[in-house]
Amino acid sequence: MVNHINYDETWKNVMRMLIHRCLGDETKGLTIVIVSLIIILIVTAGTGSAADIRSLIEFRDKGTIDWTQGVVSARGVGDPTTYGYNKKSEGLRRQVLAEAMNKARHNLLETIVGIRINAEYRVIDVVENYPSMMSQLRDMTYQAPEVDSLRRYLYDGSVEVWSQLKLNGGFGQLILPPEIRQIESIKQVMPGKNSVQRRTSSRSTEIYTGMVVDARGIQAIPVIAPRILDENLEEVFGPTYASREFAVQHGMVSYEANIWQAKFDLRVSDNPIIVKALKATWPDRSDFIISNSDAAKLRSASEHLLFLRECRVIIVLDPM
Repeated sequence: MVNHINYDETWKNVMRMLIHRCLGDETKGLTIVIVSLIIILIVTAGTGSAADIRSLIEFRDKGTIDWTQGVVSARGVGDPTTYGYNKKSEGLRRQVLAEAMNKARHNLLETIVGIRINAEYRVIDVVENYPSMMSQLRDMTYQAPEVDSLRRYLYDGSVEVWSQLKLNGGFGQLILPPEIRQIESIKQVMPGKNSVQRRTSSRSTEIYTGMVVDARGIQAIPVIAPRILDENLEEVFGPTYASREFAVQHGMVSYEANIWQAKFDLRVSDNPIIVKALKATWPDRSDFIISNSDAAKLRSASEHLLFLRECRVIIVLDPM
């Protein structure tokens, strides 16, 4: 299954962010809106739109992982014992449909256990050593809802259904690494007079509201809990920076295949810092190395710890 992009929702998100940024200055706002839309149209037209804006969908033997939407999907088919589905009794129809759903949920579980959590572990590596976690995961998948709009009745009487499970919420609470803990709200400390004097004499620090990591062209792959490192392999963002509350609700990061969609995403708010990933760590290819200068910008103000705590991070990857 390929999830079709909701282009209306994409442009609504872009327009909401543009309008939000431009409030209070009508002339400047109109100019920014017009210029931004022209640039977006040129970029999407030049790339053919479909290749660059589609979701990051990873295809597995038994299902798919849509890293942009944060959803795992799996297909199941119920086969009738005889031909002529419409001729069957209502009880037999329900039986075929139930068979299809059971297969979809079984395939969903097989897909989920292969998901990469981080550079070291997949889901199966965690749950196979803890029977209670495996039991909870099995319960989640076997309660996963059907996607009603994707149900198909085939000519031979069989039924095709799809089941889905979100990567955030209950699944995230179960699977996210334990080092992602609840972090209390960060209190801003007002500087004293002497520190003000030192601050004004040095280079002013720009305050950012989120981070977009451009990781295109480095053969990186998505995971649930990636790390962003500087050139000395010191952590700039990772499990110790994210608060579990936000990681469970929204995911530790989100992934996009389009840099413009990422820049205007409400997740990173008004003024995101855009950093280029120099390379991915090998052989896992799931952690990202940025320049020391970009890392210094992130470390330059305590306000940046707030958006890291709230997981306001988007990683842009090449389409799969």
